[in-house]
Amino acid sequence: MLCSNAYLYKLKRDSYVVDVREKLRSYGWPEEKVLDCALGTNPLGAPPAAREAYRAAAGEDFSRYPDPWADELRENLARFWAGAGITAADIAVGPGSMGVLERLNKLFLFPGAQVLGYTPQFSEYVSDARANGAVYCSLPLAGEKLEFDPAAFLERLTPAVTLVYLDNPNNPTGQLLDLATLRTILERAQELSVPVLVDEAYGEFVSPESSAVYLSTSFSNLLVVRSFSKGWGLAGLRVGYAVLRDELRSLYSRVDLPFSLSRAACRAARAALADREFAVRSRRRVGAVKAEVLRSLKVLRPSTTHPTTPIVTLTAPDPATDLRDAFLRQGVLVESGADFPGLSAASVRLRVPAEAGELLNRLAAVEEVLAGSRR
Repeated sequence: MLCSNAYLYKLKRDSYVVDVREKLRSYGWPEEKVLDCALGTNPLGAPPAAREAYRAAAGEDFSRYPDPWADELRENLARFWAGAGITAADIAVGPGSMGVLERLNKLFLFPGAQVLGYTPQFSEYVSDARANGAVYCSLPLAGEKLEFDPAAFLERLTPAVTLVYLDNPNNPTGQLLDLATLRTILERAQELSVPVLVDEAYGEFVSPESSAVYLSTSFSNLLVVRSFSKGWGLAGLRVGYAVLRDELRSLYSRVDLPFSLSRAACRAARAALADREFAVRSRRRVGAVKAEVLRSLKVLRPSTTHPTTPIVTLTAPDPATDLRDAFLRQGVLVESGADFPGLSAASVRLRVPAEAGELLNRLAAVEEVLAGSRR
C-alpha cells in the first residue's frame, strides 16, 4: 500500500454531485430544455452589485497575491454581525464553506474520532469526516416527515463524542432547528467539553436572527460556518467563512492557510453583503414558489421544511421507486436521496426554481406516472 492511512482504501465517498447528462439525452431532453432543480444555488442568481464588483476587480493585475486573510471582507462581515457582538478577530475566511469545513475537520478529527450528527445530512461533510478517519454516528430524522428529535439527540451526546455536526438549515430537508434547541445542545456539549459545529450554508434563506452566530458570545464551544454560495448567489467564486472565538479561533489559525480568496471574489462578497434587501427579496420569492410546489403535491410526501429555504426532500410512496429517474424522464434535474446518508433512491432533494409554472407541470407528470404504477 502506498498510503499508510489504511482506512482510505475502504472509504466510499458519498457525493450528490453526479453527471446525469447522458441519461437526460437518452430520455430526449436537450440541455436547453432541462429544468435545473438540483444544486442548492439561489434561483434568483446574485446581487447586481456583486456582479459589477467582480467584473471590475477581474480587470486588475492578477500577477500579485491577494490579501492573505481578506481583512476588508472580515471587517464587512463584522459589521454585518455587529448585533451579535462579533468582531473581525472572530472571523476566518476560506474557499467556500466546504473549504472551511475541511480545515475544521483537520483541526478536530483523527482516526477513531466520533462525529455526532443526524441523518440525512450534507453528504460531502460526512465523507470528509470519514476521510480523516473519523467515525460518523447519527440520529435518524424521525417518521415520514423526517423530523429532528432534540431529546433523542441529547441522549447520544456522550463524553465519547469528539465533535457535533449540525447543518442548519438541514441539507437535504430544508428544516431549521431553532435557537432554543441549539442552546440546549450547546449547553450539554459544553458540559462535556465537546465543540459544536453549526453549518449554516443555507443561512441566508432564513432571517439573520435565526443564526447560531447570535449564540457565539455565550458558548466557547460553538463554531458557525456560512457560505456566499447559496443565498448570495456566488457559488462560482467559492467564498465561505467561520465565526469562532477565543480558544477555537486560536486553534483554527494553526490549520488555516493564507491567500484563500481572490481579490475579485472578496470584492463581490463585500458588494453582496451591502445589498441586504437582495436577501430579503430572495427569501420572499423562494417562499412563494416553495409554497406553490408544496400545495401541488398529491402523491409525493414532503419532509418537514422551513418555508423560505429553497430545498425540500420528497419521497415516493413505493420504497422501490427510483425517484430521481422519474424526474429525469420529465426533464427535471434533482439530487437523489441515495446520495445522502439515511435516505434511499425513493427520495430526492428538490431545489425550487425562480418560477413555479413549468416545474408544477412536470411535477404533475411525475406524480401521474407514480400514481399509475400503484394501481
